[in-house]
Parts: sequence; structure tokens; C-alpha cells
Amino acid sequence: MAEEHKTEAREHIDVHVNTRMDSGPDNHLWTVIGTLLACGALGMLGWAISESGYRELAATGLTMFAFQLISMMFKVGLIRIPDQATGNFKETSGFIKTAIREFYEWQARSPVWRLAALALAFTLGFLIVRWGISTALGIFSNVWIAGAAAAFLASLIVAPRLWGNITRNLKNVTSKKEA
Repeated sequence: MAEEHKTEAREHIDVHVNTRMDSGPDNHLWTVIGTLLACGALGMLGWAISESGYRELAATGLTMFAFQLISMMFKVGLIRIPDQATGNFKETSGFIKTAIREFYEWQARSPVWRLAALALAFTLGFLIVRWGISTALGIFSNVWIAGAAAAFLASLIVAPRLWGNITRNLKNVTSKKEA
């Protein structure tokens, strides 16, 4: 009996699994990778729908997804102008924040005809982006190129600092080699 108890004690292993889905530093990389994979898969699905003869439907769906994703990321603060601007554009950052705030205030005081004009401008922007996506779906020769393009565009939205850091690091490597 005592030997069975010892065996059970040795087999007991504590397993700790992080199941929190917050945006902490431990989960950020996985969130970005998951988002890029999901957007790449959505681009592949759009390409497949396009190849089935429904290019306009695929382009509309992909455009709506992109606009909605960007809009939601602005609303929850994932895309924003930094509070404490550093570097060369401190004044520009403040100007942009002021301009955005004033635009929202102006929009809130707008009559219906101005809101309709703003809606028309948004619709025209949507249609231009949709045309670009529709054209791109016709150019892609296979599903992998469509998925890679969708993941690349998602990376510009989801991890905008990624490309800035890459180019900054390339400049630093180049300047070190020249010196």
C-alpha cells in the first residue's frame, strides 16, 4: 500500500497553462502571428471565391473586413497616435491629434446633408479600395500569392512598427558597415 502511494506521488506533475487572452507582453507575439495567419487564410478564401466566378463578392467581403478591422482597432486603441511623441515629429503628432478631435467635434455638430456628404466620401473610398482588391484578385496566379499578399497587408495594419523597425535596423547595419 505504501509503495502504491509513492508511485502516485511520483506521477503527479504540476502543469501550468496560460489561458488568459489578454494583450500582455507574453501574448502579443502570438496574437500578431494568429492575426496574420487568419488574414492570410481569409485572403486565400477570397482568392478561391474569386476563382469560382464571384470576384466582386470576394472583393466586397475582403474590403469590408479590412475597413471593419481598422475601424475596430482604432476604437479599442490598438491603432493610435502615440501620447508622448518622440523624435522629429513631436509637433506634427500634436497637430494630428488636434485635427482628429476637431473633425469629430465638427462631425457631431453637422446637419444631415453634411453627414450624407461624409457618407458619400466614405463610400467612394470603399469603392476605390474594393476596385483595387478586385484587380489584385485577378492578378494573383495562385492561392499562396493571395495568402502572402493578405498576410503582408495585415502586417501593415496589425504590426505597423514591425516595418519601421526593420528599415531602421537595416539603416543601422548599413551605416555601421560604411564606418
